[in-house]
Amino acid sequence: MNLQIECPKCSKRFTVNGDLVGKTVECGSCDHRFLVKEESIFAERSKVYPGEKIKGNDDFLSRLGRDQSTSESNRNEKSMVGGGQPRVDAIMPAGAGQKIAVGAGISFLFLYAFIFAVGTSDGGIFQDMMRGKRYLLGGFVCLVAGGLMLFGAKNWRGRAFLLLLTFGSALFALILIRPVHLTPKAVLDSAPELGLDDSGPDPIALIREEAGYYAIEKKLKSLEKRFGGLASQHLVGIFIKDLASSQFHNIENYLKIELKIPPTEAISRYSRNSDKGSLIVISGFPIDFDSVVKICDPRLGRVTTYSDLRLIDLKLSALHDSKVTDGLRNKLSNPQNPSYFKENLNELRALDPLRRKDAVRELAGVPANVERRYGEEIIAEFIRLIRNETDAQLLSDLGRALSIWATDNPVAVDIVSEKVEQMIRSNSEVPASFIDFLVKANGEKAPLLIDTLWSNKPEVWRTQYIALGVSAEKRMIFHLNGPSIRITRAAASVLASIGTERALQPLAKHQRSSDSELKALVERAIAAIKGR
Repeated sequence: MNLQIECPKCSKRFTVNGDLVGKTVECGSCDHRFLVKEESIFAERSKVYPGEKIKGNDDFLSRLGRDQSTSESNRNEKSMVGGGQPRVDAIMPAGAGQKIAVGAGISFLFLYAFIFAVGTSDGGIFQDMMRGKRYLLGGFVCLVAGGLMLFGAKNWRGRAFLLLLTFGSALFALILIRPVHLTPKAVLDSAPELGLDDSGPDPIALIREEAGYYAIEKKLKSLEKRFGGLASQHLVGIFIKDLASSQFHNIENYLKIELKIPPTEAISRYSRNSDKGSLIVISGFPIDFDSVVKICDPRLGRVTTYSDLRLIDLKLSALHDSKVTDGLRNKLSNPQNPSYFKENLNELRALDPLRRKDAVRELAGVPANVERRYGEEIIAEFIRLIRNETDAQLLSDLGRALSIWATDNPVAVDIVSEKVEQMIRSNSEVPASFIDFLVKANGEKAPLLIDTLWSNKPEVWRTQYIALGVSAEKRMIFHLNGPSIRITRAAASVLASIGTERALQPLAKHQRSSDSELKALVERAIAAIKGR
């Protein structure tokens, strides 16, 4: 049931639902709050037509049909005809969400004004923004803030609009008075070269289209979620125009070894030109662009770099697509052939691991009477393979090859020493040829490495210990008092080959040993030393 209520302050009448009886409402005209009770409810009187007798009390005004309440009611009703009946929500108090909206709109305006004032200073974030764009952004801010304010100001939208107009005008005045600091741009003036056609195609645009650069851009967007602004430092693309999917495996293995790509990361390949070309994308870990260039050129071929795009255009060497013909096989296996060393050097750089292994085995067996050529380049490839390869047979062949090619190369000695130390720490099998090379090259770490290996497996490394000669005698005398009878026997056996008179007395202490095998080895060592 609808009722008419009257504001006790301004006498404005409203038609509301009967459920509001006993509740507090707010006048939509003067904002006065009052309780809807019997005194506020306006009781409608029956309409009186001309000539009709008025029922009720007989006071003078009633008899004339002009009592005060009826007259006021008629005037109010007439005034409401022009404005219409107010809605119920127009007299309800503003909700918490609407109040928050008004506060948020005003706060948004002031916050943007502050950021804009600071950002337009020299070096600020709005420094290079032209005034037209500033007005556009300011208008957007006013639109958002005004929407919030007008939404929240339910019963005073007129005043809210004036407030928005005032603040908006102040913001646009601020935009007008703040200067535009443009960052100066360096301009390189150069005289045009004769015959240079500036209308030619843009090489950057060409390589982007040919390589399908959108794949890299998509990858960069996904990396930004993990690395933010440093995403580009975790990606490199390599475009190879003539690399089919069947050839990709060798390139992939080479890049994994050279770049030490973590096992959790993969190399992605995108087919180009109907699978005749490839875009290779390496990502997910910090990658030095120059290091990737270095392992590609000249080993894989010739490159053109686009560092801003993090892209390498690689023209693959014909070597990596060649087949081993009978003529090439003859050059690779005949040391008397003038191309023998050059072709085997090329094979060391091949992507096919089997071809690399064949070349190492071939160069490890070069006859002593053949003049060796391309020594520095071949040794450099040996060192690179030692650093990266894990195949046991290949490493053994490399040790034999170094004994022929690099006994006077200190870099090779250091690299092999480091490799042996790594293998000892990881309990990997150490090739005997590595130790033979270190002994032959008089490596500084050779005695210590051999002693470590011999202490674990004396029977295996006896020959290498003996190869050290008299310099190992002192250490071997120490091992005579080893922690086990096995070490003592092995030490006596080695002293039989390298011992001097200094070892006689320590050996004599074991002549009365209860171990018959040790007694026999000691007697044999003493006899050998005295017989020399």
